Amino acid sequence: MTKKLATMLLAAVLLVSVCAVASATRYYVTGNNVRVRIGPGTDEEIIGHVTRGDTVEVESISGGWAMIVWGSYGDGYISSKYISRNKPGSAQPNNNSSAATSTAIYSDFQNTNYYVIVNPQNTYVNMRWEASKSSPVRRIYYYGAQLRVIAENNTWCQVIDESTGEVGFIMKILLLRI
Repeated sequence: MTKKLATMLLAAVLLVSVCAVASATRYYVTGNNVRVRIGPGTDEEIIGHVTRGDTVEVESISGGWAMIVWGSYGDGYISSKYISRNKPGSAQPNNNSSAATSTAIYSDFQNTNYYVIVNPQNTYVNMRWEASKSSPVRRIYYYGAQLRVIAENNTWCQVIDESTGEVGFIMKILLLRI
């Protein structure tokens, strides 16, 4: 291979890499010690960890997994339920509750995929950072707002607002399945 051809090939590879990074969207990690995997699935090899407040460049989201730019490994994957376009608040869950860490919060949740509308008992519903009434409010939703439930337990639904990319928790009783 000639030196000129090698230089052109290297330039093309660098250009593709730069374009891939430029097309990624910045998200914030909302969970603690979130596993980065080599592929989209819990059976895939763990190649690292990210934690609450870290930023990740998300290339795509599909099937509950976000493909992220992950240094020298190329792409990595994290569960999309642990990311948001908004930076998480500095408040941490109450350490006296069972929700002391994200792992404790998510351990009893089952993955789901269905849509709901907000059906408040009063005028609005609080989306919270964690599945706890003592967790800081992340956003307020009014009657009729449509959200997608990505995980749930008996009391809480983890929802994503597909118009903003925000992920949070709302009490199940305040949502109406559509």
